Order: sequence, then structure tokens, then C-alpha cells
Amino acid sequence: MSGTSEFKTKTTDKVTELRSQNYANGDIMKPKIQEEQSMEREIYTKTEIDLKLDKINSDVKHGFEKVDLKFDQVRTEMRDGFENMGLRMEKMFSDFKLEQQKEKEENKKWLIALTIGSLLSIIGIVVSIIAILVQK
Repeated sequence: MSGTSEFKTKTTDKVTELRSQNYANGDIMKPKIQEEQSMEREIYTKTEIDLKLDKINSDVKHGFEKVDLKFDQVRTEMRDGFENMGLRMEKMFSDFKLEQQKEKEENKKWLIALTIGSLLSIIGIVVSIIAILVQK
């Protein structure tokens, strides 16, 4: 049993090599010669690497500074918005108080006029009653 296997082995005539033209033309991989040549041209000195890393570091730092500025701007806008809302509410409340005070004064004038009218009516009724009693 150990000598026999259920699995069939693949034939090597259908296997495509990684360095073949098929892969190179399809832009999946570069031929090995091109890859080695580009590697030789992409060798950097320590100074160049340090400069590139410093640039990346400063770009990241400036990016975070921009984000911090945006957050500060949003925070300021929110604070200003809440302050404006508070001022508007205070103005609405003071306007409401003024309207209530005007309405109260109008009601007071109306009550005084009603009282005076009622007193005149009562005086008129009393005078009529007295006139009727005097005639009898």
C-alpha cells in the first residue's frame, strides 16, 4: 500500500517557466536580465536613503500638522456655532420677555378700561334706580 499512490503526478511539458516570454509580455514579470539590471541601477547610498527617510518623515509631520490645523478649525467653528446659538437663544428669550411685558401692560390698560366702564355702568344703574325710586 505504501508503494502505490492515489495521486497522479503532473507532466512537466505543460508547465510554464517564470522566465518565459509569455510572462514578460503580459507585464506580470520582467525577464531576469532586466530585473538584475534595474536592481543594479537602484542602489542608493546611505546619505540618499537618509534624505529620503527625512523627507518622508517631514511629509508625515506636515501632514499631521495639517490634520491638527483642520481639527482646530473645526473645533473653533463648533465653539463659535454654539456661542452664536447661545446668543440667539438669549435674544429670543429677551424678545419673549419684552413681548410678555408689552402684553401685560396692554392687559393692564384693558383691565383699567373695563373697571372704569363697569363702575360707570354700576353708577348708571344706581342713578336709574334712585330716579325710579324718587318718582314714586
